[in-house]
Amino acid sequence: MKNLRISNKLLTIFGCIGVVLAGLAWFSVSQLGALNDLSTLVIGDRMPKIMAAQDMSTATASFRAAEGQHILAEDATDMSAAEGKLRDNRAKIEQDYRMLDASLRKPEARQLLGGFRQSLNSYFDENAKLLVLSRANNNAAASALMRGKSQDAFDALTVAAQKLTTFETNLATESGTEAAAVHSRARMLLLGAVGLALMAMAAMLVLLVRMIAVPMAQVTAALADLAAGKMDTPVPDGDRADEVGALARAMKSLRDQLAAAERAKQEQTDLIVDSIGQGLSRLADGDLVSRIETELTGPFSKLKTDFNGAMDVLQQTLSQVSAATNGINNGAGDIRQASDDLSQRTEQQAASLEETAAAMDEITGTVRKTAEDAKQANTAVAQARQEAEHGGDVVRRAVEAMAAIERASAEISDIISVIDGIAFQTNLLALNAGVEAARAGDAGKGFAVVASEVRALAQRSADAAKDVKSRITQSSQQVGAGVDLVNQSGDALSSIIGRIAEINTLVSQMAASAEQQASGLAQVNTAVSEMDGVTQQNAAMVEESTAAARSLSSEAEELARQVSKFRTGTGGSAPVQQRGSTVHQLQQRAAEAGQRIAARAAPRAAATRTVGNTALATDTDDWSEF
Repeated sequence: MKNLRISNKLLTIFGCIGVVLAGLAWFSVSQLGALNDLSTLVIGDRMPKIMAAQDMSTATASFRAAEGQHILAEDATDMSAAEGKLRDNRAKIEQDYRMLDASLRKPEARQLLGGFRQSLNSYFDENAKLLVLSRANNNAAASALMRGKSQDAFDALTVAAQKLTTFETNLATESGTEAAAVHSRARMLLLGAVGLALMAMAAMLVLLVRMIAVPMAQVTAALADLAAGKMDTPVPDGDRADEVGALARAMKSLRDQLAAAERAKQEQTDLIVDSIGQGLSRLADGDLVSRIETELTGPFSKLKTDFNGAMDVLQQTLSQVSAATNGINNGAGDIRQASDDLSQRTEQQAASLEETAAAMDEITGTVRKTAEDAKQANTAVAQARQEAEHGGDVVRRAVEAMAAIERASAEISDIISVIDGIAFQTNLLALNAGVEAARAGDAGKGFAVVASEVRALAQRSADAAKDVKSRITQSSQQVGAGVDLVNQSGDALSSIIGRIAEINTLVSQMAASAEQQASGLAQVNTAVSEMDGVTQQNAAMVEESTAAARSLSSEAEELARQVSKFRTGTGGSAPVQQRGSTVHQLQQRAAEAGQRIAARAAPRAAATRTVGNTALATDTDDWSEF
């Protein structure tokens, strides 16, 4: 197996696996055939016999019911219908009997079927007698026969049919049990065969892995080591006669060729490294004048030319960098000085704006407090106006009440006048009654006494009415005076309400003006705060610029020191002087502009100190120049 080709090994192993699978398939088919035979026996033979036996039992019961209907038939139509049912059920019984007689093979079944035939014949004989009596309308004798011998024959027939059905059912059950046993045995054998097949396949796959996959993995690992540069890597399985051995021998040849090429390349590399290493070493020491003088052959001669050309370019570049570094150093120092001056002036301006912002904040708070007090005063005046209007309503209702009292007093005076008239009429009637009683003599004495009392009562009523009328008249006069006073109070309250309305209008205008002033001052304060923020940002930017200028100056000095380490073989004094003069000119212009700004800002600074915490106003020209 070791020296076979891989294709032959695969064919052999998969052929064995195919044989195992074919044997497993043959065994499965044979077991399925056995199960199929048992199923065919149950479905095609047992079940029809059971159904025929059950149908005979059912037809016998229907036949028995038709006998009862025949006896109970009231006319010829019912009797004819019952006889039709008897014929149909008897034909069904005979049909099922013939089917069983032709299909039953077991002696026990034949014996049971013969017993059923005998019981059936006896029952049919009794049925014939019963039908004769029923057709003759001798229902009593027919009923007695049905409950007697006919019933005994029917019971014997039912038992025979039940025995036959039970026997066939037991046969079907035995066939089903046998099928279950065959299925269980086939399943166990099939599982065992599958397990053995899997074990055989696993063994063949392990053999396949050991003969092909493992050697291929070893050769692949050796190839990876060769690719990584390990030329001493051993190549296994070179003595095999299959494809793996051929691949191993080819790898050994490739390893030897790569080792020879590597040795030649190493010799050439050592020469190149020595030549270029010396040039780089001199370059590391700052010598830009030295060049590679060793003769290099082949493609490495271009490397020598490129290295020397790069050294030429580097020498020229560093010469120019050295010249420019001095100018950068001088310019960075000038920028640093200018940034320091600008930082100081910006800090002063930021401090002034901060004081101005604080003052504006205090003024804004004061005006806002005034506006809030004006709003509160407006609210209080509005409440006073509402209370005054409410008092006016109360006074108007009091005037109306007093007028109603005055009208009621007038009505009471009229009523009292009527009472006074009634009292006067009563007095006259009492006087006339006294006169008539005097005329009557002794018979009218009692009536005279009553008339005297009535007259006295009428006189007292008149006196009381006069007294009440005088008092009501006095009350009416007092009510009128009260009405006049209430009217005067109403007029005074109306005048007070008008004045309060005027005060409310003035206070509302004052509150609106104060609110507008607070809003305007808030906007001014916002603008000053924004200016303060911008100035603070400018100050921060100036600080950053100053720090950047200082850092630039330090870096320029460091760059000059680093460049001075290189030996370029040339000088660059002329360009440095030219750039330095340009920087000094720019510095001079910046200094003059700063002096002009300081001269213009001095008077405004003095004015600001005399005024106090007020907003600064500067010209647009000064800001743009700044």
